[in-house]
Amino acid sequence: MKTKKKIKYKSLILNKDRPIIMAIKKIQNNTKKTLAIVNNHNKLIGTVTDGDIRRGILRGININDSVFNVVNKKPAKIVLGKKNSYGFEKKTNISILPVVDKKNTLKSIKPNNYFNLNNFNENTDIIIMAGGFGKRLMPITKRIPKPLIKVNKKTLLEIIMENFKKYGFYEFKISTFYKYNLIKKYFNEKNLGIKIEYLKEKSPLGTAGCLGLLNYKKLKDDILVHNGDVISDLNIYNLLKFHKDSQSDITVCAKEKTNSSPFGQIFFKGHKIKKILEKPNSKNFINAGIYIFKKKVIKNILPKKLDITSLIETKISSGLNVNIYPIYEYWVDIGRKDILKEVLNKKNV
Repeated sequence: MKTKKKIKYKSLILNKDRPIIMAIKKIQNNTKKTLAIVNNHNKLIGTVTDGDIRRGILRGININDSVFNVVNKKPAKIVLGKKNSYGFEKKTNISILPVVDKKNTLKSIKPNNYFNLNNFNENTDIIIMAGGFGKRLMPITKRIPKPLIKVNKKTLLEIIMENFKKYGFYEFKISTFYKYNLIKKYFNEKNLGIKIEYLKEKSPLGTAGCLGLLNYKKLKDDILVHNGDVISDLNIYNLLKFHKDSQSDITVCAKEKTNSSPFGQIFFKGHKIKKILEKPNSKNFINAGIYIFKKKVIKNILPKKLDITSLIETKISSGLNVNIYPIYEYWVDIGRKDILKEVLNKKNV
């Protein structure tokens, strides 16, 4: 008789004074993707999820700051000796339920059996954009298309699809144009345990026009679009959960980048100098080339040239719910020779 595997209690608990980076590591290493946050006396402060952390990053909070800065102080919880409402667990959108006594001391953690993260792959189509010319990587791309460039003996497309396979995705749609036959030939000769449908463009359709080649009636609820020259360790489940929880029509992934200025910056009012900063750094979020669209968003797209940024701007203007999803995981856009060289020099990707 099989016994149920017990939750590693300690792995789901973190002190409020610990850094956010430690919370990230704990969340990535447990299947529940949620932590209970306590003080030095084991009193429950709240819970922290991946989404809480990413929202904190958007507010400018650093991952080395205390996890207390991103904690949800009003979590769903079970209080011993208190009658909980019928269907309480079904209504909560959290994978664990902290169990506390009447003094709010954490006694145990109960998994929420109504929370199911594994059904996302049943409701999501994966589209990989692989039709570009890769002009900035010439002369390499004169021989092969950019998505077939190899890093550590694997093509960019293989690296992208392997990350999806970790989360149960084995079916992909790949948009192609430049050297389409080489891409198709390469994967026809491989046994990767995946299914590929090719969206062949007759002429370059930009970064969104290929969505018009999709069979709309057969599409799933959500369409995740991934650039073919971007590789990352992005947690796909966390991304899809964010998209669902925020009720987004479109979710745009973004990566925070720091820009250094070689010059001192002067702040002034009128003719009076208020402050001088020596070679300041500025932070901003850049488009990471990964998106999720609700099926309805792409309904009327035609197979003609269209850039994805123009599509998103149009939908923002029409009042759709468009949200940003910050990436703190490893991410790189292999669009230039210097970046490719840097990635090739690393042992693991």
